[in-house]
Amino acid sequence: MALRPCKVLIVGGGIAGLALALMLEKNAVDYLLLEAYPNIVTDVGAGICMMPNGLRVLDQLGCYEDLLRHTRNPVASMSWRNIEGEILGSMHGSLLSERYGYPGLWMDRKTLLEYLYSHISDKSKVLTQRRVATVTHHEDCVEVTTTDGSIYNGDILIGVDGTHSRIRQEMMRLARNLGIQDDYGDKAPATYSCIFGVSTGVPGISLGCLDSIVNEQSSYIIGSGPDNRTYWFLMSRMEQTFCDADVPRFDNKAQDAVVQNHWNDHITPDVRFSDLYNNKISTIYTPMRECIDRHWYFNRIMLIGDAVHKMLPIIGQGGSQAVESAAAFTNSLMEVLSQPSSLGAPAMAELHGIFEQVQDIRIPRVTQIMEMAHARQRMDAMETTELRDVILHKFPKLLPGIVLQRWDTTFLPGISLRTLGLPIRPKAVLFHDEAQKQEASVGRIVKI
Repeated sequence: MALRPCKVLIVGGGIAGLALALMLEKNAVDYLLLEAYPNIVTDVGAGICMMPNGLRVLDQLGCYEDLLRHTRNPVASMSWRNIEGEILGSMHGSLLSERYGYPGLWMDRKTLLEYLYSHISDKSKVLTQRRVATVTHHEDCVEVTTTDGSIYNGDILIGVDGTHSRIRQEMMRLARNLGIQDDYGDKAPATYSCIFGVSTGVPGISLGCLDSIVNEQSSYIIGSGPDNRTYWFLMSRMEQTFCDADVPRFDNKAQDAVVQNHWNDHITPDVRFSDLYNNKISTIYTPMRECIDRHWYFNRIMLIGDAVHKMLPIIGQGGSQAVESAAAFTNSLMEVLSQPSSLGAPAMAELHGIFEQVQDIRIPRVTQIMEMAHARQRMDAMETTELRDVILHKFPKLLPGIVLQRWDTTFLPGISLRTLGLPIRPKAVLFHDEAQKQEASVGRIVKI
C-alpha cells in the first residue's frame, strides 16, 4: 500500500542520523540527509561499545552481522578493578549474548558509521558539505538554507547534529521570536571531563575485555577491539559543575595536565595509564554534559540523540539510546504514513502528535539511563566514603546478580522497529516489546 507523502530532512551524519536514514529508506519514506563535513566517515573519533539493545535495532537494519565479523572478538570478560588494578570481581562476557541474544561489541566509531552508510542503497540521498545556516518555517513545509546557498524543503526536519546542535540553536532562535524561549532553554551542566583514547599494541590488555577501574575522583573504562586496539575512557570530576557558556573548552595543554596527573595510575597490576598513552593512536578531551531537554520539538522540527539527551559514557548507552530514539521516531511516523495515501501529507497537528508521542516514550527512558550513568560514575570515582565502601567491599559480593538486574533495567525496555522483523536470536529473557507481542499472540489464540 502506498504511503502518505512526507519528506524528512535529516541534519547530521553521525550514528543517529545514518541509522535514521537507513530506517526511513527501508520503510520507503522520502528523506534527504545533510552533513556539514566533507566526508561521512572520518578518521577523527573514539571507540564505542555497542550493547544488546542498540545491536538489536542494527540487526533489523542488516548491519549486525557485518559488525560482528569486523570486530571478531565480542566482549569476553567484564572486570571491576581497584586503584591498584587488582580484580574486585568479574563476569564472563557470554552472559550478555546468552541472556539478551547479543554481545557487547567494541569498535571504532568510524567503523559503525562505515557500515551504516554502506547499507544505505541510494547514496544520492546523503549530501556532504551542507552546513546549515538558517531554518525557516512556511505554512506547508520547513526550509533549510545551507552556508553554500542551497535551499532544501521538507515536511519534517530532524536534528541529529550532536551536543552543539545547529538545529537546536535555530529552534531556540525561532522560539525566541515568539517569546517562548524559556521552554527551550534547558541548562546542560558538565561535572565530568573525559579523555577518549584509542591505543594499539598495549601488552597486558586481555582480548575481549570490558574493564572498569575505580580511582580517586576519576575512573577508567577499558575495552579491547579489532586490530589489537585498546579503547579507553578516562573520566575525571572537574573542580566544579559548569553550565552552558561556562563549560570549558580544553586545549592540548589542559589534556597534558590531566595526563600527567594520572600518568602512574594502575589499569591492571602490570599496566599503567602511561602504557596506554604512550601507545595512543588518537585522543579527544572534552567536558561531558548531562541533560535531558524538556521539549524536543518546535513546529516542524524535532531533535533526537545528543542534541537533546546527553549522558555519561560509563554504561555504554550513548550510541544505543540515539539509535533507540531514531527507531521511536520511525515507529510513530509510520503509524501516520501508513494511513490511506489519499489523506495527503500529514498536517501540523498530526506532526505534533508524532513528536509528542516520541517525547512521551523517550524522555522517561533516557532520563533513567542518564541517572544510572551518573550514579555509576560517582561510585566508580569513589566520591564519598560510603560509595568507596560500596564499590570496594559490597558490590563484589553482589555479583553477578546486581549487574544482571542493572542490565535488565538498561536493555529490556529497548525499542525496536515495529515495521521490520526481528531476527531470531536465542536468548534467556525477552525484551519488553517481544514479551508484549507474545502475550498478545497468546491472547488471540485463546479467543479463537
